[in-house]
Amino acid sequence: MNRKRIFCIILLFLIASLDLILARRIGQAHGVGAKKALLLNETEAQARLRAFTLPKEDYEAIMKREPDQEGQAQALSVYLLCQSAKEADLHRQQQLEAAQAPEQLEAATKTVQALLSDAVYFPVPEAPDKQEAGISYENSWQSERTYGGVRGHEGTDIMADVQQRGYYPVISCSSGKVEKMGWLPKGGYRIGIRSPHGVYYYYAHLAGYEEGIAEGSEVLAGQLIGYMGDTGYSEVEGTTGNFPVHLHFGMYVNNTDGEEVSYNPYYLLKILEKNKLQYEYPDWPPKG
Repeated sequence: MNRKRIFCIILLFLIASLDLILARRIGQAHGVGAKKALLLNETEAQARLRAFTLPKEDYEAIMKREPDQEGQAQALSVYLLCQSAKEADLHRQQQLEAAQAPEQLEAATKTVQALLSDAVYFPVPEAPDKQEAGISYENSWQSERTYGGVRGHEGTDIMADVQQRGYYPVISCSSGKVEKMGWLPKGGYRIGIRSPHGVYYYYAHLAGYEEGIAEGSEVLAGQLIGYMGDTGYSEVEGTTGNFPVHLHFGMYVNNTDGEEVSYNPYYLLKILEKNKLQYEYPDWPPKG
């Protein structure tokens, strides 16, 4: 075999090796193998958990890790600690985390599973035939509210571009049972639905309820439950006009002591925004 042929073989081998390396890098750049690397890097995972930039399947992957793997409890706690609104609950979880107590990991896992398992649809569906019917929302978690005393905002306000009460339908983001309905001075006409994993989804300031919705009734994810409005901020039932038309959406889970804890729904809504139903917006009030 002459030198020229040997040189060509070596050159072809190098080109093939380079192609393989480039293919692997391109695959990693497009997500192939990137998830495994991310989950092995606990520091980066925690940072992304704080920003809620991990997709839902990555949280599930973290939860499936072996309980004795270093960092699992901390990663779950980071998610919970940056979402919870109850200061006493945060301190309790921080103390448990410092002790690496097994019950902390179990409680954290159950709460994360509950918060991520049942929600399916964005609570305000789209209307393909009504381009003007837009919505907007921002992370107003714990922003100051003053009606009924100074307090933190325990939810996300989904604002209506069309300022007409009853124009936008509101659907249940999950399956579950209607636990509460009726008037609240702060929330106006509201519905509270308990999901199978124990999350209490709270829909407030409604203009009215869909026919057939009542306390104790079972609803399915995507089912119409009411209409967006501007009710509330008054002891007088039926009061409207104290703020723009919008839907206040909140979510609550009971902690291990049975106390109700509010969690920030903004990041969950960002996930659900990719899964909107399309509805033909009904006339309001209903005819007949």
